[in-house]
Amino acid sequence: MATIASSSSTVLFSASSSNLLPFSHPSTSRLSFSSSLSSSSSLSISHTFLSHTSSTSRHFVNHSAFTISASSAEKKKVLIVNTNSGGHAIIGFYFAKELLGAGHSVTVLTVGEEGSDKMKKTPFNRFSEIVSAGGRTVWGNPSEIGSVVGGEVFDVVLENNGKDLETVRPVIEWAKSSGVKQFLFISSAGIYKPTDEPPHVEGDVVKADAGHVVVEKYLEETFGSWAAFRPQYIIGSGNNKDCEEWFFDRIVRDRPVPIPGSGLQLSNITHARDLSAMLTLAVENPDAAKGSIFNIVSDRAVTLDGIAKLCAQAAGRPANIVHYDPKAVGVDAKKAFPFRTYHFYAEPRAAKSKLGWESTTNLPEDLKERFQEYVKIGRDKKSIKFEVDDKILEALKVPVPV
Repeated sequence: MATIASSSSTVLFSASSSNLLPFSHPSTSRLSFSSSLSSSSSLSISHTFLSHTSSTSRHFVNHSAFTISASSAEKKKVLIVNTNSGGHAIIGFYFAKELLGAGHSVTVLTVGEEGSDKMKKTPFNRFSEIVSAGGRTVWGNPSEIGSVVGGEVFDVVLENNGKDLETVRPVIEWAKSSGVKQFLFISSAGIYKPTDEPPHVEGDVVKADAGHVVVEKYLEETFGSWAAFRPQYIIGSGNNKDCEEWFFDRIVRDRPVPIPGSGLQLSNITHARDLSAMLTLAVENPDAAKGSIFNIVSDRAVTLDGIAKLCAQAAGRPANIVHYDPKAVGVDAKKAFPFRTYHFYAEPRAAKSKLGWESTTNLPEDLKERFQEYVKIGRDKKSIKFEVDDKILEALKVPVPV
């Protein structure tokens, strides 16, 4: 039995704890909620109402009542300038769906033409999900953004396409001239210089000549309310860049998984839902996000060997890991392996302190989702050449099953 009582800013939910269902993601602290009680659909739950967790569920403590505070966030008109390729394309897709679920208005401008072959791939072939949720999708050249969006006025722009000032500047200048109030930019954690004190945190030294850094600096100098977000590796349904698939390809075929170095190098993989949640918090709390850099990453690192083992666990098969020195076997590690071969991970400190964001990434469960999709599209049966692998394994004198 549950009852809801409300004032203009608070919803009180009372229920027997035995009737409460666990959250699907253990560390979730933000819910979507549609109600006439408030102008917002964003609710936050204090962690004091939750007890211990396992890998599969979150249980409530035996409190008979708890309070959910409902934000009165203003509904925004948001334009997402989305790349048409690479691992970042999924960011705009998830962000659009989260914004629409929270009651905001969304237009997604994807670079290129709607009829191009690229649009046959994920996440673009799932853009109907955005349209059915009330969003708008358009295609074109961001340098002609004004004509592409037909003179429509927006409150917020997310630039998720350009990697240098030449590409991004036309969007920034149009945003300023058309009265956009907030400009969000997807940068990259790859701009951090290698450090002897990982993890990377906001404020660490970056590569001054990197294109993303130049854009961040330009925004700081020219735009009033702006924020930049630095992602690492991303996981999630609809992703079209091989990361975990690289491991699945070898594991399902009972091939050795060649990992450069010791395999103990630390990295970071974040589910796209965490990225969209952080970006949405920035839209709904512009003053808190203003002028800030955010590492848009999960709050846990994983070793390269750990990725292989978790992928094997998701596939229900063993992982035959072998280690090698790229120089000794004569291969380019960038072409032989999908992750950086040194410690490369960041922490989301600014998002936690300024936006109250929490990560929900759960690699063991999230990789199961990805493996199901991997099998569903038939990639486990696809003919794949492993020429670089074979060169590595030959040098190591490791047998390869026929």
